[in-house]
Amino acid sequence: MILEFNPKDHARLTQRRIKRLAKLFLNPLGLCHLEVKLDRLIVHCTEAWMIDSLMDDLDYISEAARIILGAQAISLYFAKEEVYQTATAPHLPIAS
Repeated sequence: MILEFNPKDHARLTQRRIKRLAKLFLNPLGLCHLEVKLDRLIVHCTEAWMIDSLMDDLDYISEAARIILGAQAISLYFAKEEVYQTATAPHLPIAS
């Protein structure tokens, strides 16, 4: 039996995966707005301390984002500006 997903199904599945990731790193990742574009996890934070805290756990978050979301890169945003980006696996180049 082959299941076919429509765009709405894909969006719902992605949102559930994002929620699963946010629950693993509730503070502060769960406080930030998360979205996936292409193969990149985009994290929008409203406070600078959130970015600092995310940077401390970025290795763990990167691994979880790769496994749960299939993300190949992570971009951190503060005040609508990208402040950091990294690949989720050490050997992957970052595509802009």
